[in-house]
Amino acid sequence: MTSQGWEIDRQGKGLTKMPVESKKRITESKPIETVMFEHMHGNVLGSGQREPRISWVYRHELYEDKVAGAQIRIRRAKPGEETREEIIGVDYRGNHLHAWPVEPLESRERTSVAVRLVDNKGQASAWSDEVSLETGILEAGDRLGAMVGPGWYESTTDWRHAPLMRKEFELKAKPASARLYLTAYGLVEAEINGRKVGSDILTPGWTSYDDRLLYWTYDVTDYLQNKGNALGLWLGDGWYRGRLGFRGGKVNIYGDRLGAYAQLNVTYADGSEDVIVTNAYDKTWKAHKGPIVSSGLCEGEEYDARLEEQGWSEPGFDDANWEPVAELPLDVDKLTEPIAPAVREIDRHRPVSIQQHGAHAYLIDMGVNCTQRLRFKIHGFNVGQSFTVQHAEVLEDGELATAPLRRGHQIDRYTSNGEDTFWEPRFTIHGFRYALVEGWPSDLEPDDVVAIAYGSDLERTGWLETSDERVNQLHDNIVRSMNSNFVSIPTDCPQRDERLGWTGDIALFAPTAAMLFDVEGFLSSWLHDLNVETDKFGSVPYYVPYFPLGEWQTPKVQALAIWGDSAVLVPWAIYMDSGDKVMLGKQYNLVVKWIEEVSGYLSPDGVWDRRPGIVYGQLGDWLDPTAPPDDMAKALTAKELVATAYFARSARLASKMASDLGLVQYQDKYAELADHVKDGFISRFVGEDGLMTSDTQCAYALAIHFGLLDDHSDLKKFAGRRLAQLVRDRDYTVGTGFAGTPYILPALTETGHLEEAYRLFLSDKCPSWLYQVSMGATTTWERWDSMLPNGKVNSGVGMTSFNHYALGSVAEWMYSTLGGLVMSSPGWHRFKIAPKPWGPIKDAHVVHKTALGTIDLTWKYKADEGKLFIDAAIPEGSSALVEVGEYSNCIHAGMHHLVYEYKS
Repeated sequence: MTSQGWEIDRQGKGLTKMPVESKKRITESKPIETVMFEHMHGNVLGSGQREPRISWVYRHELYEDKVAGAQIRIRRAKPGEETREEIIGVDYRGNHLHAWPVEPLESRERTSVAVRLVDNKGQASAWSDEVSLETGILEAGDRLGAMVGPGWYESTTDWRHAPLMRKEFELKAKPASARLYLTAYGLVEAEINGRKVGSDILTPGWTSYDDRLLYWTYDVTDYLQNKGNALGLWLGDGWYRGRLGFRGGKVNIYGDRLGAYAQLNVTYADGSEDVIVTNAYDKTWKAHKGPIVSSGLCEGEEYDARLEEQGWSEPGFDDANWEPVAELPLDVDKLTEPIAPAVREIDRHRPVSIQQHGAHAYLIDMGVNCTQRLRFKIHGFNVGQSFTVQHAEVLEDGELATAPLRRGHQIDRYTSNGEDTFWEPRFTIHGFRYALVEGWPSDLEPDDVVAIAYGSDLERTGWLETSDERVNQLHDNIVRSMNSNFVSIPTDCPQRDERLGWTGDIALFAPTAAMLFDVEGFLSSWLHDLNVETDKFGSVPYYVPYFPLGEWQTPKVQALAIWGDSAVLVPWAIYMDSGDKVMLGKQYNLVVKWIEEVSGYLSPDGVWDRRPGIVYGQLGDWLDPTAPPDDMAKALTAKELVATAYFARSARLASKMASDLGLVQYQDKYAELADHVKDGFISRFVGEDGLMTSDTQCAYALAIHFGLLDDHSDLKKFAGRRLAQLVRDRDYTVGTGFAGTPYILPALTETGHLEEAYRLFLSDKCPSWLYQVSMGATTTWERWDSMLPNGKVNSGVGMTSFNHYALGSVAEWMYSTLGGLVMSSPGWHRFKIAPKPWGPIKDAHVVHKTALGTIDLTWKYKADEGKLFIDAAIPEGSSALVEVGEYSNCIHAGMHHLVYEYKS
């Protein structure tokens, strides 16, 4: 056969068919497709790994009897030293997270790795392309700079003027290499000799700053010259001291003074070095108020070009009126190398329409809702002339619907100095599709504005396309919502004042996230902070990084089901997709904390229905569509039922993790705990006839999918029938909120009610997934009815977002049931191909890039022939069990063309 693969751009917009290579002798081509360190794709700069594990992917399947082994070539050198080379023979089957085979790397050491195969005749293949890694400043004693900021008095409230800092310096020669190590209290961007350093924004990102502060490494060799040089730094409030949170929010959560740490290590051809650092005792470091008058992540940014000073980041600038900097406290041991990718541009697009909206006012439709900023071509402005831009996700009665933004106004303002230029806000970011520009002096043309979408620069790993364009649009919406909300941390929404790392949302979405993108580093970084904040506040917080917002939030966090279960569900999702036991082992302590804490809240029968000192109560099936718009927690399903079901699931997963990690004491203990909670669940919530005390879609979905009825076949069959009946009774519309939505379709499918599952999935009545699509959505919504059928926004106590990923968790079912790709073991060593066609969907194409290589699956159902055609490319190191109807067979690495008799 000729299997077909997908070559898709970062956003998944373009689709190009390409042939997958057939089996070849290993010496006839480069058999290694890619090599990578840890979970990081491409070359890595500024790593904290002294012993980075190495993975490589085979381009095609291998003849096992022809392969003798693999060889890893490692080249390494510290700055100014000669390169050393070692070649190590290894087992070719150890190509996933292979342990570092030589001496650990030292601080600022650079290494490059290539891999090749050797056949049983001693002949070697060509080397793979090299991939490089360079460590950061791993020794605290080598971190020579200080945290410095402006020395002038600043108010401790909002709208503080953003400062600039600068320093000039001389170099004795053109550098052989140069690295800038950079972080900040607040946000920072660097310029060297007038050029912006790096392509990232919102640096250094959001972490639990009291525990760790990320520093980023930049190769600036080509920025420097062998004469005068200048280093300039922009600073902004960001998450450090800007206003965060809802109900008015809070400022100065981590501190009230901005500062930056910069260390520039310059290496010359003779091996000597110069080091330039931020230092308050160096009087050539100076600060000044820049053109950013104020900047808030939610509020927006005000820029006054009249305050620009040309050449401020270039040598020879007169900074006589600039002020000395002051030193701020810094524990250099808290400086940490990032394991998640930076926030960068991931897409850009022009307006689909621009309509005049009054005198000198224009309403712009950018075509899609996402996290982005507008970049304007400024022309025709007089000195002092200003324009403003307000951003919103949707229109209501032809006007921007700004009520859902609450205090997150998303308004940017630019004042001109009379010069033509380009301008884009620097230290803010917005979630929007529509923008109202007011004060533009002439006609606003499409070439005058472009939207640049930003997100953490994750590697795309999953694609799905079907014969139903509505389904394809839903999938695109889910991807776009994920991109919009994976910005340094996993947030719930990118537009209003609630842009926080809510634990419940990612607990439910993590399996889908891991299918769509490589999120191991991103989510592992966030889990580090989750662990820290759990220790600090007494339980798993509702959002991370966490900070109490006022008197209505007690300093001690109280355990909350689903939100707290993120401590288990997120590590499990990462582990299942990556197969990385080392990372799982690092996270297991967090798992234990959650299980042990909640164990103390169980009644004697195993039901979680008590919690001493509880204030808020459980949220249960949050945003159940039957709940009143102004009381989202008033769901039909009993909250203690939901909490108990989720804890039974978490305890079972904790036991499975312990088994894979070899932690026998926890494996047995948590298996017994899971059984105890399951028995309590059945005894308390399931009648002898199978009818549940909460006769709801959510209750039956959780009981079925979490395996709580697996030991009672009659009860499980009844639950499946009852769930299907409830779906029919609602005319195939969704009756679940956060808790039940990820599992309702899998529960129907598992109990043999495929028709009900598909009819529910394909319904476009409200509430449903495709209702949102029918209303023109380009992202997934927070509420099933964030926009009502009459085009009005669901006010719901001002809590309505059109860019939430939680309900997009349906994509997990889309891949497994509609697409037919089901994981069977961690890391995709084994998986199932089990498509279940029904109704109007006659074909699907699914691709997932696993740690072992790309799985490429296409199926097509021809009803008139009664046959199902499957094309599958299986990567080396994996095997698949094909299950179609009554047929079952195992296939291994290679390309396969399969035909089955099938009746839908």
